[in-house]
Amino acid sequence: MFAEYLQSMPSTFSPWFDVCHFLLAALAVRKEVGLAFSRSNPLATWLATLTASFAGSMVANPLLGKPIFGAVSNEFNLSLATVIWWGVFYSPGDIVYSVATNQAVSVPVYVVKEIYRAKKILGGIKDAGKVYPEHEIIQITVGLIKGNGSAFIKPITRLVAGQWKPNSSELLKFSVTSKGCLVAAILLVLDSQGYLIPPVTGDLLYLGIVSTFIMVKLSGILADPIDPFAPLDMVVTLATGGLWDASAEESGVIEIQDE
Repeated sequence: MFAEYLQSMPSTFSPWFDVCHFLLAALAVRKEVGLAFSRSNPLATWLATLTASFAGSMVANPLLGKPIFGAVSNEFNLSLATVIWWGVFYSPGDIVYSVATNQAVSVPVYVVKEIYRAKKILGGIKDAGKVYPEHEIIQITVGLIKGNGSAFIKPITRLVAGQWKPNSSELLKFSVTSKGCLVAAILLVLDSQGYLIPPVTGDLLYLGIVSTFIMVKLSGILADPIDPFAPLDMVVTLATGGLWDASAEESGVIEIQDE
């Protein structure tokens, strides 16, 4: 029951969830480009903020046979994102930025964002399921993109702002957020196909995903950052050659000692 309430919150409390999402997107762009750049390049910062704000749909839409610009077809959301962009970059006395970066405001905003993130992942999976009902990998991919689209479109966001850093692509090194979105998408798809067994199914699974998202995000703000997926990283590293490399190195050491 509570999980259903969490899923309905973005619609029930519209447009406040979008306000939080657009606010964090604008803050991320400002952190990336700096205030000095924004003073002389307002169009670039506006476009960069829009790509970050609507990243999930911009990347996922072509994969689902939808137009890219369908992501910005809602004029209200486009106007809302624009107003927030102006506030974060150009408000008098920098008041919007000062308030938004205060922990008393930023912590609740991050909590709302993580609740919204889980909803976006689930929505992406459902959208992909309508187009590719028999392709679980595509459903997982779209769910991942919807959950953290701004990270995957960041090279384009930076390019719009006059920066080109191909070596920092999310595809080359997943952030903790992307790892969480990937694991959440996998679990939700497996649950929808009936592959998971109780009690890790349905509402309890969704609550666990939301709780993990919030815990990981707030740990980086209020305490030391945590990576609950570190053990999984180690398993992946070992399975993709790390085990054999370690064995080869150990064998080399033994051979040297024998000589």
